[in-house]
Amino acid sequence: MGICSLAAHLALLSVASSGVSPSDLAEIEAARRADQEQEDPINLLPQGAREVIGNEANPAISIILDVAGAFFSQEDRMHQGGHAPNTNGPAIQGAELAASAAIDPFFRINAAFGLYHLHLEEIFLTTTALPLNLQVRAGKFKSNIGRHNPTHLHMWHFVLHPLPNEYLFGAEGMALPGAEISVLLPLPWYVEAIGTLQLGEAGSFRTKPASQGDPGFDDFIYPLRLVQFFDPCDDLALQFGLNAVFGTSPSGPEVGNRTYAYGADIFYKWRPIGWGDTGYTYIAWTAEGWYRQVEVSLDLWKDAGGYSDLIFGLTKEWEIALRGEYWRRIAGDTDNPAIQRDNYGRNSIRASSAVSFMPTHFSRVRFQYTFEHVKGFSNDTHIALIQLEVSAGAHGAHRY
Repeated sequence: MGICSLAAHLALLSVASSGVSPSDLAEIEAARRADQEQEDPINLLPQGAREVIGNEANPAISIILDVAGAFFSQEDRMHQGGHAPNTNGPAIQGAELAASAAIDPFFRINAAFGLYHLHLEEIFLTTTALPLNLQVRAGKFKSNIGRHNPTHLHMWHFVLHPLPNEYLFGAEGMALPGAEISVLLPLPWYVEAIGTLQLGEAGSFRTKPASQGDPGFDDFIYPLRLVQFFDPCDDLALQFGLNAVFGTSPSGPEVGNRTYAYGADIFYKWRPIGWGDTGYTYIAWTAEGWYRQVEVSLDLWKDAGGYSDLIFGLTKEWEIALRGEYWRRIAGDTDNPAIQRDNYGRNSIRASSAVSFMPTHFSRVRFQYTFEHVKGFSNDTHIALIQLEVSAGAHGAHRY
């Protein structure tokens, strides 16, 4: 306590014993507090800086582990990549070390490292103080396209991610180095426009290899997204998204072949205020659809598909989820084995159901059944999955 503050405190005690009125006492107490705040150096900083002082060397850190057990009814079947179990028996889906911190009033840093597969999933800076409702991200990050691509394994409602997303953006999704700019438009409702430039390879897209010279603007990958959000009443939320991705085709980029993908998504959530555990009793519906063109040597592939999720939040501990997935080849050569079109998707239909038990916010057990019909395999596949997820440390807010 400083000298001025001490003096004010003694004065307060003195006048309190001398019969001073309550209003005078209140004024003296307010003056004492003002002196104390003025003496504290942190109060001389802008509000944004005050929030990060004391935490600059202590980022929020968490460790998240996902393990699963799987049973497949057919040995000859579709094999997914990324976090998907691919054999009967136990598997480690993911072990993630995540960290985030506010650097100063102007930047924030986020990182996610895959401990089991030993690869950097994301590391990027985000601006926090740009004017005109602008925000910039730079580093390696998951592209902000669709509802599913930006999410991590621990945010999923199912053990497996949708086949259409793997066919489009690869087993790990589109997570590449680049820069992103977004703006919240000055309209009466929520409208956000997002534009990104990235380089690398992700599913249907690949930047020109360095062996073929430095990439030009035509050689980068450009994910674009427009999001609109509405809240018709306290119980309802509705979000629409429009998406487009432009880039170089993985097949023959040296001759200028291109890939174009166009998509739309909708998210609807009904959460009745006051029912059950507030915030945990809800119905959420997500649908995401895509159309893609891939230019290859002497051919043009056209495909379309998507998925739809229906989630029932019953209580704080229990959740039920249903999913349907569809992928269809529309045009292009499907019989030439040299082209390896199977890497970009076969005609597929999948249906899944899942039940999740969450005893706390830091652990979860999930059971999933999936039926899968994929063209080119003689029999349908039945898949039974169990997943255990635990997380320790800071648990950041999830994407709405």
